[in-house]
Amino acid sequence: MSENDRNQTNDQPEGGLFSEDYETPKRENPYLKKNREKAKPEKAPKPEKPKREKPAKVPAEVSEAPAEEPAAEASAAPVSEPLVDADDGEGYVRQRTFSDWMFEHVKLIATIATVLVVLALVLITDVVDVVEDLITQSQQADKEEITLLYVQGLSEKSTPITWSDLDKFCRDESKAEDSITWMLSVEGTSYEVWISGPGTSKTPTYVYLFDMKTGDRMILGEENFEAFIESHS
Repeated sequence: MSENDRNQTNDQPEGGLFSEDYETPKRENPYLKKNREKAKPEKAPKPEKPKREKPAKVPAEVSEAPAEEPAAEASAAPVSEPLVDADDGEGYVRQRTFSDWMFEHVKLIATIATVLVVLALVLITDVVDVVEDLITQSQQADKEEITLLYVQGLSEKSTPITWSDLDKFCRDESKAEDSITWMLSVEGTSYEVWISGPGTSKTPTYVYLFDMKTGDRMILGEENFEAFIESHS
């Protein structure tokens, strides 16, 4: 027995050839093993990565163009003036100013101003009227009402009736552009004396005695006072 056979015999597990745990060693055909080793392709060597060469630095060509003017001179120009080249239109556009906005919205501004003026005039007129009414009411508070007997005396007066004849009595006033009218209620009756004219410093245009129930009237100083009163009593 050769030495290899003895080694194989020693490596066998206990129990011998007839043991249940004994496994028959598998022998590989040496011819097939040799052919398999030949069939394995040899690995090709990895190609080396080409080295990148850095481009050589080329000195920049010196420009023959004239040097630009300092930026300080450009910034010295006012902001509101256009910095636009007259040839090609390129450059900075000037900023909008408040005057530009006013020029663009001149119609709107004029309309708003007109409305404000009209409103102011209306308000002033209303305020003036209210103040005048308050003054008139305060002045009339201390005056007395005209009596029917005094009206009869006016109708029998030999001279024309004037504003001063009725100034001491309380009254309501109505004013227009070219006239003023006083309306005096006769105490205890439905009659009213109306005197009207272009102004209190001028001759009255008319002096009427109105019956406010019927709307009838007579001209004081020209028509019969007693006949008018009897017809409405």
